[in-house]
Amino acid sequence: MNLRVVARLLAGFTLFFTLSMLAPLVLSFFEAADERTTVPFLGAIGIGLGLAGILFGIGRDSGGNVFRKQGLAMVGLSWFLAGGLAAVPFVWSGSIPSFVDAYFESISGLTTTGATVLGTDNREIESLAPSILLWRSMLQWMGGIGIVLVFIVLLPSVGVTGSRLLSSEQVGVADESLRPRLSQQARRLFQLYVGLTLAALLGYWVAGLGLFDALCHAMTTLATGGFSTHNVSVGGYRNLAVECVAICFMFLAGCNFLLMLSTMLRKPGSSGSVLHRVEFKVYLRITLLVTLGITLSLWLWGQPLRDDSLGTTHLYSDFWRCLRDGAFQTVSILTSTGYANADFENWPKPALYLLFVCMFVGGCTGSTAGGFKVLRGIVCARLGGYSLRHFVRPRSVEKLRVGSEVIPDRIVSAVLGLLVLWLATVAVGALILDLDPRLDLMSAMTASVSMMGCIGPAFGEVIQGEPGTFELVGAIDLGPYSGYGELHWWAKLTMSLQMVLGRLEILAPLAILTPRFWRR
Repeated sequence: MNLRVVARLLAGFTLFFTLSMLAPLVLSFFEAADERTTVPFLGAIGIGLGLAGILFGIGRDSGGNVFRKQGLAMVGLSWFLAGGLAAVPFVWSGSIPSFVDAYFESISGLTTTGATVLGTDNREIESLAPSILLWRSMLQWMGGIGIVLVFIVLLPSVGVTGSRLLSSEQVGVADESLRPRLSQQARRLFQLYVGLTLAALLGYWVAGLGLFDALCHAMTTLATGGFSTHNVSVGGYRNLAVECVAICFMFLAGCNFLLMLSTMLRKPGSSGSVLHRVEFKVYLRITLLVTLGITLSLWLWGQPLRDDSLGTTHLYSDFWRCLRDGAFQTVSILTSTGYANADFENWPKPALYLLFVCMFVGGCTGSTAGGFKVLRGIVCARLGGYSLRHFVRPRSVEKLRVGSEVIPDRIVSAVLGLLVLWLATVAVGALILDLDPRLDLMSAMTASVSMMGCIGPAFGEVIQGEPGTFELVGAIDLGPYSGYGELHWWAKLTMSLQMVLGRLEILAPLAILTPRFWRR
């Protein structure tokens, strides 16, 4: 391992990430004197530039060759490094005084998880300075396209090929021919991402949001991140048009960006399009079926649900109210965005089970969504059917296919290996979180899945009290209107690691934690 090369790569990344703080710094000049965050952002920029200078000094004589190990090391370390730098403005401004809490918030933003420590032991989200709110949204927007991809688009001179860096975010059904080309497709993907963000901004503004709120929600929607400028998320607006805009752009953000790009360029026969088209069809069917299932579950349940956070009551005897909430939460959880328009923690169990399945599945490969990904789920399902048929007819010869594409054995092995690691990480995380006696087992399990799937909210076991009201069994609420601020520091660090593992598909961050990886 050539550490000088890694230092050189991290220096370029640190410089880019530090300069991104200029936007909230400029906004801070227009804030009221009692909430101005100019000094914290100036200090954070100074720390970032100093660190970039040190790293550049270490790696300036490293040469031009970059190999896979160096690329993977930069990918894994950059997320942890960015989390530390991003936390500085939170701590320095007093918005989140604890560094562990600020680090958790930063990692949650960069990994587009959307879990927050605000609104519980810490300050209310609405009370934060506009520059801090913008910084939270920017973290998710940059993480959505992938810090690695942004790095390739803006700093192509580092000499790293796209396939080496992007492979850590596309473990599974992918090969060299399916990965974006450095010179063309990376820039086009970035342009598509920016274009969709601007379209979402316009949609939110037309739907009734102010320009600042529209900008923040547009960034976190396309990133499938879920950070909002309010404690009660999108539901706080009580605006059907806003929710419809959110549904549309969350769904688009959960689609494969390469498929969208090839469709816009009218290249339906491009490499990999068959797999991606099959994945999109399944993704659409899952969305429609789960929406229908949750809508019927709420309608048949038919009870009024008092939502004290929104100051309203959801009448689930009304079919259209059921459809509105069911569609919104299905798309939000399936795409790992984590927005909420209702306190779904108190929904009937069939609806919660469907949402739990959505947490596992996630969006499409090549999207900003988290989860295990639809295409990998298709491969596992086809493998299950193949194993059953082969058990009935042991001498049959059959190739595993998705659509018309034959899936090579090495890709099937990679998908199964990733599934085992994914489930094992969820289980270990749940056991660690369950050590906190204030959490019930369901809260610990769903929180672990939520962190690995980069979703944000979780839900615990509830019991019904008075008509229309419910009580949580555990002492800590991790639901859609709550946060993770009450958890112990070790739980937050565990979840921070889970978020990075989930965002980088487990393998890259796990690799850099092994001593053998760093040997020459």
